[in-house]
Amino acid sequence: MQTPQQVRNLAVNLALAAALAALAAPGLAAAQRAAGSAGPAAAKSGAAQAPTEEATLKEIRDFEARFNKAYESNDLKAYFEFYSDDMTQLWQQGRLDLASYRTLWGKEIGDGGRMLEVKIEDMVIHVGPSKDSAVAAYRIFTKMKQANGTLAESWNHETDVLFKKGGGWKVVHVHYSDAPKAG
Repeated sequence: MQTPQQVRNLAVNLALAAALAALAAPGLAAAQRAAGSAGPAAAKSGAAQAPTEEATLKEIRDFEARFNKAYESNDLKAYFEFYSDDMTQLWQQGRLDLASYRTLWGKEIGDGGRMLEVKIEDMVIHVGPSKDSAVAAYRIFTKMKQANGTLAESWNHETDVLFKKGGGWKVVHVHYSDAPKAG
């Protein structure tokens, strides 16, 4: 019999896989059309090989580490470069686009708030078949000095939907929610 945690993990993995499949379907169809139209000559010409699953997972882990390090360092310019211009975000207060999030977070930091610590755990990554889309889901701990001087610490769940655009990964969607209390 599975534990409640195992059932939750399975449900999260199935939901993430379904979301990734829906996001990757147009890219997969385009890749299949391109591969079919290239014909056997492309295979013989030594065309560039697609990255392996392991290489793509390493790229995403590195991307997520740099992304969260920029968040922790309060470097707004570096942090917002990780996002796609058409990014959407769902969190406890509702939906934000990139411009709204940039304004909100910029005000928080401008008013004296700062991240003091960020750590991530339990990352699960699902890569799309064409290796240009992925979902990274993890637990994230943040310790922040708020603009009013109070300290706030919390564990949350974060899911990042990533697309490879212009040769690099970009966050196109973030879902951020409270993590259940332990025990």
